[in-house]
Amino acid sequence: MDARRLAPADFDFEGTGDEARNWLDVAYGSSLGLSGRMGAVRHRRSESDGVAVDRLTIDAPITFDADPMPGLVVVDVRRGQIEYTRNGTTDGGVDGDSLLATGWDMAFSGRGNGYEVDNTRISASVLADAIRDIDPDRRPDELVFARFVPRSAAAGARWRVTVEEYRSSIATHDSDVARGSATRLLAHTLLHTFPNNVVGEASRLDVGRDRRDASQSAVRRAQAFIEGREGDDLSIAVIAQAAGVSPRALQYAFQQHLGCTPLAYLRRVRLDLVRRSLRDGSVVSVADAAVRLGFFNPGRFAAEYRQVFGENPRETLRRAAD
Repeated sequence: MDARRLAPADFDFEGTGDEARNWLDVAYGSSLGLSGRMGAVRHRRSESDGVAVDRLTIDAPITFDADPMPGLVVVDVRRGQIEYTRNGTTDGGVDGDSLLATGWDMAFSGRGNGYEVDNTRISASVLADAIRDIDPDRRPDELVFARFVPRSAAAGARWRVTVEEYRSSIATHDSDVARGSATRLLAHTLLHTFPNNVVGEASRLDVGRDRRDASQSAVRRAQAFIEGREGDDLSIAVIAQAAGVSPRALQYAFQQHLGCTPLAYLRRVRLDLVRRSLRDGSVVSVADAAVRLGFFNPGRFAAEYRQVFGENPRETLRRAAD
């Protein structure tokens, strides 16, 4: 059974034990070497043009010792704890963290204590196209990651929000051009999130690339401007000016490539960073965390937080304290 020949609906699964182990091997096209009781396993996939975004829940402790997988896989932890070892480097993550689990034919091992994650797999061909966009002289097999975690908390938030908007907007991309553009933006976001030699050595090419790809590069420039200014009072006019386009053009670019408005994207990034501050103990109260990131209406903030994360902010803070 070839996982690449299955339709996305065929990747909806619920099961336990050996049935779940065998099914996951098929779904990910690799021997994952899963051991442990497994518990209840639930899996849902959204897929388009070389990108698959999976919601995976495993409700029991497991270990894994996996063969290489094609492409790159980023794991966003929604609940629980997980640890990955690849290329001699071990990184752990809890809810709100993102980890580059595997890629470019790297084997990996690790363990989890029961968790819910979003796995985003980007094919080698999609990544190769993004690498050529950044540096036409760079071969895809020359890509080397300096670290397997985001270069900053804001970069991690940008990645997670981009993935969520990509997944929610897949069904609205009604043309090959629209789907390809959204996929390419996601690949670029990955390369600008996890430190690597391609982006690090190719910044001199940014200006030329922007001239060739105005609408998508406007989104990237806006994302870069927002990063580190999440708590500032940013208007659409200010963001558009920093991106070098008109407010109308920026609105269109975000709708086309991310399926949301620039200000909706900004609020989602802020919510992600609030969650991180509640979880890591850097704030003393929910109100403190909310105000730091520009949420001054407690009722609206709590409602938005519940809608995105499925729990009240006080629950996140209480779990971190425990």
